[in-house]
Amino acid sequence: MTEDTYEVVAAELRTAIDAGDYAPGQQLPSGPKLAERFGVHRGTVYKALETLATEGYLTLEKRRPAVVRERPRERMVVRDRVVYRDEIGYFFDQNAKNWRPVKPPTHRIGPPPNHVADALGTNRGENVLIRERIMAPPDAKRGLQLAISYLPLWLVAELPVVGGSNTGPGGIYDRIEEHFDQPIQWHETIVGRSPISAEQDALVVPASASVLVITRAARVERDGQSLVVEVNETSMPAEQFAVSYSVARDESAAWRGPAR
Repeated sequence: MTEDTYEVVAAELRTAIDAGDYAPGQQLPSGPKLAERFGVHRGTVYKALETLATEGYLTLEKRRPAVVRERPRERMVVRDRVVYRDEIGYFFDQNAKNWRPVKPPTHRIGPPPNHVADALGTNRGENVLIRERIMAPPDAKRGLQLAISYLPLWLVAELPVVGGSNTGPGGIYDRIEEHFDQPIQWHETIVGRSPISAEQDALVVPASASVLVITRAARVERDGQSLVVEVNETSMPAEQFAVSYSVARDESAAWRGPAR
């Protein structure tokens, strides 16, 4: 091999990890030992390890051997773009219907991220109510979704129950719909990015991983004005989730009928 064959080294290590030769939590041999094993320069090995870390196979720390991450053999959850309801209340993921918090949910007052403040229509740096939950299947060993809701304080003043620990049957969405006597309208934006420190801790993912973040804004109408009453951000390990949805036709793309 030569120094530009890091892809070959990455492929062999990837195959070994997928085959179970290296178990989750196990350290790989050191960089010098891998370089000797593959007959390549150390820089080639480090580039291969960085590639596997980006793919979610490894966790890298300075001056320590790479550690194999726990990875699913296939995607665990395929999210669709439909809201559902059961006896507990609304939920946005049919495949995660039975998921529950892995620890007691928390709520506090604090400033939201700037893009959330913009969506809520509050001033940047202004405090809001922050409700946080770490969700997972009943038998999961760690959290798989970090769900954070941000609510403006004017809403909490009007509807104090949304700021408490017990928001009642149906949760904050039922309370909001009862208060405004109308159905909530939701709009979502999905992005992929590197995890912030809170996501790394909650989801047990390294900084080198990627997360899928769904930002959902809840709107109601009052006196002819559209109000954002909550912004929810749900973060999840990107390697374990996919998003599935039907593609709707615009009028401009209407079927023209059989060819003549």
